[in-house]
Amino acid sequence: MQKSVLKQQFEAFTIVSSEGLEKGYDRFQHLLSQLEAHGSPVSTEDANHKFLRSLPAEWSTVAMSMRLKEGVDAWSIDDLFNNLRVFEQDIKGGLKTSTSASNVASSSRDSR
Repeated sequence: MQKSVLKQQFEAFTIVSSEGLEKGYDRFQHLLSQLEAHGSPVSTEDANHKFLRSLPAEWSTVAMSMRLKEGVDAWSIDDLFNNLRVFEQDIKGGLKTSTSASNVASSSRDSR
């Protein structure tokens, strides 16, 4: 029973923007550990691809380029996370910029 619930949680796993990369990674690591403890370990390749697919939309460009990197299938999930962390400030900065631009645009429309 527990094993099938964990597998469903793995399939449905996503990271929301507000939670951030590190919290999402911690949740994912915990899920992987539970799957392994219940006799259903996930291959490195499957874990890496699932984690990349689980990232929020603003990570799509980074996730795609990571998927195309040679050897990413063999990286540990820790290595993948550390490689993604390099881009986190750019992603966060892009969100602030796009949110600011969106707010400016809607303020302009409202003042008309």
